[in-house]
Amino acid sequence: MTTLAPLPDAPESATPRRGARTPSHGSSRRSMALLLPGTWLVLLVLVVVPVGYVVLAMTLVDPIDIGSGFDLSTVREVFATWHMLKLLLETVLFALVVAVITTVLGALLAWTTTRLQMRGARLRETLCIGSLFVAPFVTAVGWIWLASPQTGVLNQLLADLQVPSALQPNVMTVGGMVFVLVTHYVPYPYLFISAAMRGLDATLEEASLVTGRSMLFTGLRVSMPLLRPAILSSTLFVAILAMGEFTVPSLLGQRGAFAPLSVYVYNALYGDNQDIPFGAAISTELLIVCLLGLSLYQRTVRSSARFVSVSGRGHRQSRIAVSRGTAVVVWAFTLLYGLVGFIIPLATLVIMALAKYLAPSLGDMHLSFANLWHVVDTDEVKTATIHSLELAIVVPVLCIAIGLAVVYLAERLRAPTSGLMTYVATAPMALPGLVMGMGVLLLFIRTPLYLTLPLIGIGLVSISLTHAVRLISNGLHQIDPTLEEASLVTGASRMRTVWSVLLPLIRPSIFSTFILIFVLALRELNVAVVLYSPDSTVLSVVAWNYSQSALTKAAAVGIVQVVVMFVGTGVLRLVLNPDKRNAS
Repeated sequence: MTTLAPLPDAPESATPRRGARTPSHGSSRRSMALLLPGTWLVLLVLVVVPVGYVVLAMTLVDPIDIGSGFDLSTVREVFATWHMLKLLLETVLFALVVAVITTVLGALLAWTTTRLQMRGARLRETLCIGSLFVAPFVTAVGWIWLASPQTGVLNQLLADLQVPSALQPNVMTVGGMVFVLVTHYVPYPYLFISAAMRGLDATLEEASLVTGRSMLFTGLRVSMPLLRPAILSSTLFVAILAMGEFTVPSLLGQRGAFAPLSVYVYNALYGDNQDIPFGAAISTELLIVCLLGLSLYQRTVRSSARFVSVSGRGHRQSRIAVSRGTAVVVWAFTLLYGLVGFIIPLATLVIMALAKYLAPSLGDMHLSFANLWHVVDTDEVKTATIHSLELAIVVPVLCIAIGLAVVYLAERLRAPTSGLMTYVATAPMALPGLVMGMGVLLLFIRTPLYLTLPLIGIGLVSISLTHAVRLISNGLHQIDPTLEEASLVTGASRMRTVWSVLLPLIRPSIFSTFILIFVLALRELNVAVVLYSPDSTVLSVVAWNYSQSALTKAAAVGIVQVVVMFVGTGVLRLVLNPDKRNAS
């Protein structure tokens, strides 16, 4: 019979003596006393006050002067006339169509990449997320040259083949807008849903297949219900992006196809007849719709415990074996999306950037690197590149610092109002970028920061903070708090503990946060276009301005953006080294 030896006596230092220094509530209170009000002040400036100012501005005679008095005529025009309500319904329907199609494609691609046992998963994933590195309006510029009626390259080729005009592509329509936005937004649901799929228990799908059910039935009746929260959050997120996107409809709707409310907001700010209260009223209308959608999402997933598949018991994450025919279909589907969503638009942009003139025939375009260099070598592009890099480095650092404070207060210190603080910090996810940009503009319009580069940085931090909070929170949930408690027991301060223990452990999450916000800051336009001035231009604004009159120059600046993103992420990976292990 095997006997258990008695446990050795614990060392005296392992058991805190009376009066010994421990991670007490007093230490937590001292940390909260400094961190909590400071974090709330930052969130008020970044999120609460800008959004509140937008709502207030629609009721003011002069939105720049709070004491100018109230005028509700604009509110009545936007909220109580059939024309504007019809535009709202059309905008919501347009956004939902884009969101549903995008989520379906993203879910299918995520399922094939994460659940099927096939070679080349890394390559297929790259094809699925490649469009993240190109701004949506830059993609639209490429498709205008390819598929605009009569002058598009594809249309000319099909006309030479005697294909009727009714069967030729026309990107300058509502369908063209949906097509461009869908191909661009697919990476978002792909990333959301693939992350959730990696946590599913594979035995549930295997049990369905063993009973003779088809792979399609298994995906629709087993996998999809388990992924309902991720699918709904993806749909909501893409719908909000589509409602706030004005660049693609502005470019592709030039012939009167369709103009969503986001285009009206932009025209109210930068049109011939500036009307800030009108733009603020429409922004408030979009804000209400987005918050209603967020509330509906929360009510829908409230019962998500019914779909829990990963509990305290272990589960397997094996992949499903597929036949050769299925593998061919999956590869064809992934390559088709990769070509349409990333490779063809990027190749088109390269050709356009090298062209002196746009023409249906490559021989008539006088392709040369000199044409590209002629655009890149201008002072405007050089200055915009420097400004973009400055923002792309500073904005992630600020977002990570603020996000870490929010998450630490909520997850470790359990500070009062920390739950509300987390909600406020992540609320910009439910707000169109134009709304946040307008709020920041109105808040700082009478300050020295007005129309400066730091103001663009403030706007970018406002809309990017939600990503930092979510990613850092996910990383922190994987760290056992006892590791930090052990550091506090030895006498280390909380600041020392966070710096020496917590940050090294969540290094991969911090790296992912930095890379994501780095890319988003480089290509973000909805905020920058509202806050820039001729002295504070960035690459996305320069490309947008060129797209109104010189598509070849817009393509050249778009290529500069892509190169900066790829080179920047490579350098950051070498410098930050997310796989580095702390020897201690």
